[in-house]
Amino acid sequence: MSQPDPASRPALAPQIVRRIDPITGGTVLLYPEGVIELSETAAEIVIRCDGRATVADIAARLAEEFEAPEDELLADVCETLAELSRRQVVVFVP
Repeated sequence: MSQPDPASRPALAPQIVRRIDPITGGTVLLYPEGVIELSETAAEIVIRCDGRATVADIAARLAEEFEAPEDELLADVCETLAELSRRQVVVFVP
């Protein structure tokens, strides 16, 4: 997938479960074929992928929370979601 549209609404794919690793304390995504360990940044993005918030909403919330430029965060959010979509752990809902 190319970069997601800022108006699209990401959600975890149905077979994906988000958990906190009891050993590392980091966020992981569990799926039938294995586990994906998320960076802190990716975890902050995935936590907000509820199928209601748009990509732009997620970037705006992160920009506010971390006092960072929204346009830079939007690029990072889009890049992260494109990779997670390519790995079939994030889907975009209508």
